[in-house]
Amino acid sequence: MDYEKIKTLVIGSLVVVGLLLIVFIAIVRKLKKEFENTRVVEPDDVFYQNLKTALEKQHNLTEEVKRREQFQNTVLNNISVGVAVFDKFKKLRECNDFFQKLFSIGDNYIGKTIVELGFPPEFVEFVRSINYSMLFNPFEKQLNLKDKILLIRVSKIRFLADADGILLLIHDITELENAKKRLELKNRLEYIGEMSANMAHEFKNAISTVKGYAQMILGDNSEDTAKSKKYAGKILKESENINEVVNKFLLYAKPLTLNVEEIGVNDFAEELKGLFEGKDFLNFYVNGENITFKGDRLLLRQCFGNLIINAMESVRGVDSPSVEVFFEKDINGNFVFRVKDNGKGIPEDEITRVFVPFFTTKSEGTGLGLAICEKVMAKHNGSIEIKSEEGRGSEVIVRL
Repeated sequence: MDYEKIKTLVIGSLVVVGLLLIVFIAIVRKLKKEFENTRVVEPDDVFYQNLKTALEKQHNLTEEVKRREQFQNTVLNNISVGVAVFDKFKKLRECNDFFQKLFSIGDNYIGKTIVELGFPPEFVEFVRSINYSMLFNPFEKQLNLKDKILLIRVSKIRFLADADGILLLIHDITELENAKKRLELKNRLEYIGEMSANMAHEFKNAISTVKGYAQMILGDNSEDTAKSKKYAGKILKESENINEVVNKFLLYAKPLTLNVEEIGVNDFAEELKGLFEGKDFLNFYVNGENITFKGDRLLLRQCFGNLIINAMESVRGVDSPSVEVFFEKDINGNFVFRVKDNGKGIPEDEITRVFVPFFTTKSEGTGLGLAICEKVMAKHNGSIEIKSEEGRGSEVIVRL
């Protein structure tokens, strides 16, 4: 047998077999790939895939919570407001850095009582006085400590899933209050200076008038008693003017003591009407039935009467003068007294000064009437407001 032919035949067969094997492997791989793409996912694979997804979500959520906590802590510890949470046993559960510095407490505060942490007695007493019945609505309290003045806002908070607590937001207003006191002192000194100058002016004019008439009496050598009586009457009138200024100044300067009583509006309106009989342009209106309010009848009658007089003086020279006086209640149930006129009004640059003692635009008058009214209103925990437009009249609104 020819050896070379056999060798060639064997090699050819091996090549053919190799090619067939390569084709077979390629076909098997393709079929395997298609099978894997179409095969049904086993239950164990679904479970582990869901578990992996849940763990990833939990991780992302945890990271978000950490980020938010870090942000909140950064904000809380960098604001100039003390923040603290107490539980129902008045134990401190959480606070920020400003609160710790404000009361000089350390980091080991969780679960300690207000006494254990050494808070000032005034603050301890205030926190002890708080109960949940007071927390339906947030409220504020100004607390004066030995070296600080604090403004505290109190509200209810749920600091755990099943635990309510008391949230305190504390502002240190010491510098603000000191600045306000300095400004008030400055304003008072300015008022005192202006009042002193005006009083000296009033007295100087009155004394000059008295002196002039006295000299005329002394220099009159005739026996005309009528002329002497006339001069004496002028002296008496100036003396009464001086006495009025002194009395009004004393009323403004001295502390007021209120004789509070229940006042019926209908009777009170009739009292005021009786002081101004015969004034056709003056009208009184009571808007409402059985309106009552509490106050010092004498002081309020004097104050309201003065406001009516001011309005009547304002309409002098007006073609059709009108002064309207209203007694009513506002939507909050507060008593309101209003006086409205169609007089000359108050210039814009003067309306801010009308309550300054001795400031007046009248040729006659002390300039103390509105200042006294403002003081009376403040003593009654009320307010007085003036609305005016030059040339169109004014409206004074009193609320008690």
